[in-house]
Amino acid sequence: MEIKQKNVGKNQTVINNESGVVNVDQSRQYTNLADENTLHIYKEISQADQGKFITGFVIACFLPGLSLIADFMQMHPVIDFPFWVYLVAFGTIFFVVLIGFFDNFKIMSSEPPRDDECRWLYSDRLFIRTENGYTIFTHTNNCIYPDCQGKIVISSPPERYNGEFSCFGKCSLAGGQHSYGIDYNFKAYPIDVDWRPIPRPNK
Repeated sequence: MEIKQKNVGKNQTVINNESGVVNVDQSRQYTNLADENTLHIYKEISQADQGKFITGFVIACFLPGLSLIADFMQMHPVIDFPFWVYLVAFGTIFFVVLIGFFDNFKIMSSEPPRDDECRWLYSDRLFIRTENGYTIFTHTNNCIYPDCQGKIVISSPPERYNGEFSCFGKCSLAGGQHSYGIDYNFKAYPIDVDWRPIPRPNK
């Protein structure tokens, strides 16, 4: 299957560059991630299946939620259950979603890509809109750092980065020591990235 795409997304930049260092030299060697031999398709989700998931998810959350709101407002409850039952119901719903339908949930909560454009979904996964629904996929290619036998794996954006690259990659063997900035055309350039998370304020 041929996927025509451009690399865009809401996670192109993160506006906090605390001590982050990214050295970009466009004249350096790069590798192309968008090639037939670099494509791996995880799954295809039809529009009908995604619609069924959204409908089922809304209904599953609506029924216990409606009864809980009625209880809080001291109205006659729709379903007369004790409070702990609501917690179990919501917990079960989200547990099932996370285990079996996480991709559907992430697509539902993400901004849909435009035609011929893909967006980062999570981890190494990208997604693109097709005529019949969505395709979830990734790209990987050989790491081009000297004497490395690893693969470039698309990763979550670093928190400290504030620049122009729209996607990032790490080496499957060396991790963040061999980092890449991936541009709009899926060219992966070796760059230096500060992958440390930003400290969270103590509550």
